[in-house]
Amino acid sequence: MSTATQDSTLRETAPSETAREASATRIYRGRTVEELIPKIQAELGADAIVVRREKGLTGGIAGFFQRPFVEIEAKAGTPRVDLYDEDDAAPALPPPLAPGPLAPAPFEQAPFEQGSAPRPLRGAYASNSLAAFTGADPAEQFRELTPTSLIERAVRSNGSLPTRNGDPFAAALAEAEAAVLPAASAALAPTATELAATSSPVSPAAGTSAPSQPAAPRGRARAQIEESLLGFGVGEPLVRELIETAAAHVLPLMPARSSLARAVHRTIAQRIPSIGPLPVGSATIAVVGPGGSGKTACCAALLEAYRERSTLPAACATILPGGAPGELQALLSPTVLEPTPIAAPEIAQALRDARAEGLLLLDLPALSPTDRGSIKAFAALLRSLEPDRVIVALPATLGAKPVSQLLEALRPLGASALAITHADETDQLGVAVEAACAFDLAPEYLLDRGRGRGGLIQIDPTYLAERLLP
Repeated sequence: MSTATQDSTLRETAPSETAREASATRIYRGRTVEELIPKIQAELGADAIVVRREKGLTGGIAGFFQRPFVEIEAKAGTPRVDLYDEDDAAPALPPPLAPGPLAPAPFEQAPFEQGSAPRPLRGAYASNSLAAFTGADPAEQFRELTPTSLIERAVRSNGSLPTRNGDPFAAALAEAEAAVLPAASAALAPTATELAATSSPVSPAAGTSAPSQPAAPRGRARAQIEESLLGFGVGEPLVRELIETAAAHVLPLMPARSSLARAVHRTIAQRIPSIGPLPVGSATIAVVGPGGSGKTACCAALLEAYRERSTLPAACATILPGGAPGELQALLSPTVLEPTPIAAPEIAQALRDARAEGLLLLDLPALSPTDRGSIKAFAALLRSLEPDRVIVALPATLGAKPVSQLLEALRPLGASALAITHADETDQLGVAVEAACAFDLAPEYLLDRGRGRGGLIQIDPTYLAERLLP
């Protein structure tokens, strides 16, 4: 072989600048694989090969507040071969290698680990030829691998005949294997697109278990909590919500030996709406409700309590239907003892004085949920009187559906609190509590005539939690 021919061969086989750039790897670092994939594909192409992937922690102070990161080393991929024609023909695989003493089995028939599925052919393996790894001339892709062919290939590559332990064929075979292994590793390495696909959440295969969030504790403790809440009239959906919330958000932040029952108790107190105190010096409270709800008894108990134990004077104005349609009259104890039209100047002045001096109670007439005209008229009256608190007298004896219908009909009145009445007749406080949560009304008073002295007490969410879950 002449020197010029050897130089020409060396120039052809020497790696070009483009090849060196393609084989160079780049390192990318970010918080997640999904964050890095678009950048890798933009710089290295959709066929980029992931050479290495690592996870770790960075930053922080003294080992605390560290943040996780993902580091990916990748390089540009090589063109792939489509195994199929466009017209849905049979796979366009090349013919198998001619039989010979060194001819390897086709790559698609290579043995796999027992129990594993065959890997799809990718990259250089898709060509089913050794030429994809060694860069042989296309005309020689399917030549039989014999000692003569391997020695000739080594001479063309190196310009001379290498030897290994005195055996030129052994040296040529070792050189061919060295060229095959790096290319095979690169072909089997995942590309950036494939890595993005495998990083996406997938459904677990049959017979495998996927990690899941721990469910709320079950067993005797949960059964006892459910029995108590359901027994006091709390609906099943709210019971389930309270227990799940307690197990997920409350119990983890309580002392180590805290029980689920205490966590649910605290969750109930957090779930029930609450309201701030009345203004200092003077206030107006309006009490509304249907007939037989106990609103007048509630007003009488409030008036008695304030007159006996408060530093403020208290007065109660009873609103009554007038003789003419739409007319309203008022009695104001103790100054106006005869029914007087509420539009009369003396009534308006008496109401202003009572409010300025201390507590003014407004006992409105009984309202039916179906009487939308009266509800609208009383809503206008309350806007003109501007009470500090509008309280709905809600009987504890009502079921969940009537309670919901009543509170929905009374929405125009702008109520902000509840007085739970008839509590001496039933223990089903769960209905009122659930309604308070649904309509954002703070339970403020409880009327239980079995307690004596009016039977009215001021309550809060903690009190109700104790009643529902002793």
